[in-house]
Amino acid sequence: MARSVVAAARAVAVSGLPGVPVSQRVTSAPPRFVRISRAGGPRDRYIDRALILVECYASTAAGAPDGPQAEADATALLDAFEVAASGGPWAGLWVSDWEPGGLVDYENPQYPKHSRFQFTGTLFVLRI
Repeated sequence: MARSVVAAARAVAVSGLPGVPVSQRVTSAPPRFVRISRAGGPRDRYIDRALILVECYASTAAGAPDGPQAEADATALLDAFEVAASGGPWAGLWVSDWEPGGLVDYENPQYPKHSRFQFTGTLFVLRI
């Protein structure tokens, strides 16, 4: 059975933001949610160097964009990925390193009532 690097990244995000929906596809828009996707990255026989895109969305109870919450969620997930890089199985895969990219405040016109902070990073996963 194939194991998914996106599933491992999702497991890290779920541990970093308990109670916040984390998925690869967005089917609804709750006040807070996280989208995880693979944006590229090479893999060889031993290591998968997946470029992971993490998007954190937040809106207020009144339905307005909530930039501070989206930024706080993204920062918490940057920390969660750093901790995950110290090793340990995540969704059946062994994460060996994490190289974070920068945090970006980037509006998404599909979700005008949400603020979005996002970042990319390379998740190193052992394939053996």
